[in-house]
Amino acid sequence: MTHGEESRRPYIVAMLVLAALFLAPCVWVWTLQLHVVQNPSGSDWRGNHEANVHFAQLTGIIAGAPSAGAMVGALVAAARRRHPGAGAATGAFLGAAALLAYGVYAFLVAFELSS
Repeated sequence: MTHGEESRRPYIVAMLVLAALFLAPCVWVWTLQLHVVQNPSGSDWRGNHEANVHFAQLTGIIAGAPSAGAMVGALVAAARRRHPGAGAATGAFLGAAALLAYGVYAFLVAFELSS
């Protein structure tokens, strides 16, 4: 391991830890939807289907946003001849941050918190 790789390690770890922290509320919402899917209604097949569709969409978004950010970050870093690991970690963090920001926005729009 070269000195350059060792000097980037704390940055990469910090970005991944921050990404995990930003994903925690998203995973909490995912577990709420999982509970709905695991306890279907005995008579509302349409509601059960919608719950399953929402769960599949939520799973794709929560897994996809940081993954897509990591891929784009690694590609941009490699194109700029930088360390792709640092770019991937930064991209994953930015994907998680964007996902959290969108979740907060969607919550505020859905519930219209008035003063």
